[in-house]
Amino acid sequence: MLPMERLELPLGESGQAMEVVVYTPHTYDPAQSYPLLVVPDADPLLGLLKTINFLWSEEGKAEPVILVGLPFGATPGAIWVNRSYYLLPDSVGVIDYYNSQVPVNSGGGAPELAHFLHDEVLPVVLNRYSVDRTRLGLAGFSMGGLFAAWHLVTHPGIFSDYLIAGPPLAAPFVSEAFAQASKALQRRGFDRPTRVYVAYAEDDLASVESGAGTWIEAWETSDAADLMFQGEIIEGHRHDAGAIPALINGYAFLYER
Repeated sequence: MLPMERLELPLGESGQAMEVVVYTPHTYDPAQSYPLLVVPDADPLLGLLKTINFLWSEEGKAEPVILVGLPFGATPGAIWVNRSYYLLPDSVGVIDYYNSQVPVNSGGGAPELAHFLHDEVLPVVLNRYSVDRTRLGLAGFSMGGLFAAWHLVTHPGIFSDYLIAGPPLAAPFVSEAFAQASKALQRRGFDRPTRVYVAYAEDDLASVESGAGTWIEAWETSDAADLMFQGEIIEGHRHDAGAIPALINGYAFLYER
C-alpha cells in the first residue's frame, strides 16, 4: 500500500469540509521532488492510478508521482450529487446515456471546485510534500475529464500536465464560452511546457465523440507554443471501459521514462 494522508479542507463560502487524500510513492524521499497529479474524480480513477504508479515506478518504467484525490463522498448517492455539481461548469438537465435518459439536474459548481484546488488543496500539499512545482497535473474521466478540459482553457498555467479521458465537450455539457476559451488558448499558446493527453472510446457517447473529437482535432492542428499534445481514440470500447486503457496510455505519455 502507498502511504496515505487524509485531509479535510474548507470548500466554498459555507466552509463545508471536503475530504482530500494524498498518496506518496512508497519510496518517497523528502530530499527529492516528485510530480503531482490531482484527481478530482477519485472514486473511479484513483485505484488504477495507484497501481500504475506503484508497479511502473518499481520497474523504473515511469516516474513516481504524488497522487492527490477528492473522493466526493462515502456513498454512491453522495458521490453522484457532488460529481454532477462540482465537475460541470454549467447547469445540465437530462442527458442521453446510450439511449437511456439520465437526469443530472445539476452543474455549475466547477468554478467553486477550481478555487478549492487553487486556494486550499495546492497550497497545503505543496507545503507538506516535496513537489516538483513545474510538474503539477490534473486528471479526470467523463464529467471529470470535462472539468479538466474546462480548467485547462479557463485557468491555463496552474497545471502543466493533463490526463483527460472521455470528456463530453458538446451541448448540453459546455457552452459557447468553452469553445471561445479553447480557440483563444490555441492561438496564444502556453507560458511554460504543458503536456496534454486526451482520449475517448471508439463507441463513446454522442456528446463525447462529437465534442472531444472536434476538440482534439483543433489542438492537433494548432500552433500553440510550449505544448506537447496527444489525442487518441480507444478502439473496441464504450464510454466506461475506455477509461482503463486511456488512463494507462495517458499516464505513460505524462510520466514514462
